[in-house]
Amino acid sequence: MPYATGTANSATELRDAIVAAATANGWSWDSTNSMLYKGIIYGKLTVSGLRLFVQAALGYSGSTLTTAANRQVGISDVLTSSGNTPLSYPLTYHIFIHDSPDDIIVAVNYQVSWWQWLAIGQAVNLGVNGNCMWQWGTTTSDMASGTGVAVLITGSSASTGYIRTSGAPFWRQNETSGVLASSIYLDHQGYGWWSQLVSASPTAGYGAAADFPAQTLLATQPNTWNGEAVLVRCHVMAVQPSSLWAYVAELPHLRFVRNDNLNNGQILMLGTEKWFTAPVYRKNTASRNKSYGITDSNHSGTLSMAVRYDGP
Repeated sequence: MPYATGTANSATELRDAIVAAATANGWSWDSTNSMLYKGIIYGKLTVSGLRLFVQAALGYSGSTLTTAANRQVGISDVLTSSGNTPLSYPLTYHIFIHDSPDDIIVAVNYQVSWWQWLAIGQAVNLGVNGNCMWQWGTTTSDMASGTGVAVLITGSSASTGYIRTSGAPFWRQNETSGVLASSIYLDHQGYGWWSQLVSASPTAGYGAAADFPAQTLLATQPNTWNGEAVLVRCHVMAVQPSSLWAYVAELPHLRFVRNDNLNNGQILMLGTEKWFTAPVYRKNTASRNKSYGITDSNHSGTLSMAVRYDGP
């Protein structure tokens, strides 16, 4: 589980750091077509100004992607609504490379307390057709400037008409027309890329979500006895024709955790395992359970991510 960290002065430097870490650990890089790949996983890395996006695909031929994910997702400077600090450089990056199954997870930290994410990999398949390739980013390439982060710890919808990303992987954003910042490939019920739309209708949204199985445990954390919080697995669910949901995949190298009592970048030891913890976007213990609305979209409460870690 290799780990790399450092400072990037531009999105190009950040991309180059990811490529260097990946190719040193079994991935391949096609610089002509900006394609990073290993096994069945293909991800096109695109730099645009301050922004770095990845778009997963089943393959590629030259500059043409084969069965591409429906959005480019990643790290962007569009989160500029009231109280947000826009993405800026230099920033500190944390690159995590895992195998069995393979993935690359990238967290960036800028202006002290702000975090964004980019990831691509393969999930553990829980019995559905499809290779369970997945991608996740804080925003998408077509997300409008002036927006922010919408998180309810219950995962329920609170339509604001304004906020359009949750920032967390497969966590339903709190708007009925949110962007598709996470998606997973399931050859399931005749669909391909399943995304984190709020709708529970397969024909309306191809819904895939990880907040359903996580939200109850997270809502009770940290415990009142010693202030500790448990790591909650990222189980992805997909909507069924009955409008009920079923488990389809797990992201084994990621966990959700409440960071009320955790520092940004803190390392947790669980037996022989180490986990790196950082906010979904920005920690705020004063409004720990929700972040949405025009004036309250500049944090992620105490919803945080833990990444399997093999660093010092």
